[in-house]
Amino acid sequence: MRTRSAAVTAIITAAAVVVAGCAGPGPPPSRPRARPPSPPATASPGGPASPGPAAAPVAGVCGPPLAAGRLVTVHAPGRVRLAALTAGSGPRGVLLIPELGRSGKCGWWDFAAYLAANGYRVLAFDHRCTGESSCPSGPAAGSLMPDIRAAASWLRRAGAARVVLTGASQGASEALIAATRPPPGVTAVVSLSADELTTALAARPYPVTATAAAPRLARPALFAVAAADPYVGVPATRRLFAAARSGRSRLVVLGPGAGHGWDLVRPDQPGAARPPLAATILAFLRAMT
Repeated sequence: MRTRSAAVTAIITAAAVVVAGCAGPGPPPSRPRARPPSPPATASPGGPASPGPAAAPVAGVCGPPLAAGRLVTVHAPGRVRLAALTAGSGPRGVLLIPELGRSGKCGWWDFAAYLAANGYRVLAFDHRCTGESSCPSGPAAGSLMPDIRAAASWLRRAGAARVVLTGASQGASEALIAATRPPPGVTAVVSLSADELTTALAARPYPVTATAAAPRLARPALFAVAAADPYVGVPATRRLFAAARSGRSRLVVLGPGAGHGWDLVRPDQPGAARPPLAATILAFLRAMT
């Protein structure tokens, strides 16, 4: 996905971004868009919020599935309010970092509900200056790592003793960077089609790019990419995997029709079978949490 470079680029509004605007030959395929959002519930800085509207509040914003979930607000440094959704319970946490584009947290909702049904406490959020999240002025508008740290802390306060950072597309690159200086409780990373690998997505003391982050990963990572991904090649993903230090890291190369980013784990249409990678990720999560 096209990037919001940390502390180095101007604010890029969602309206100006093609949801699948990663580099590649020809125009990118279209992607599902989130439904128009409703106002989220709010949370105190110390933890979860009360539920929104009584009937399936997350589905009311994001569409199916009609699963239990809540809309919450995560408070990030600099008085930034991140619109988020949460589902599930228990001590095993998964933080879902979005692709860039209009879908934001809603692009993860189907997988979040799946993880919650399998025993995980899940949080997905809109980055600052996107979706319903607030937007500070100045260089802080492009900061991505503080949002990830704040969201991971929210999960810990909500009851997750261990957290796995899971990102799609540019969000996967952000997860790899964040895992070089992992927030407390973070045990591993899941990277789905990490792209924008040489784009500045963070500021020091983090590695600036995902390529620079891979050799400095402090946690095991599961890398996944499709053979015909139009935005990031298998060779580039293999290089990331080879650079990762942990012997517990894994690489999964999928068939040419698997898609990109969060498409790797969600059904093609309601009622269809979930891609097998979802079960692979569940096994990795169990081992890491």
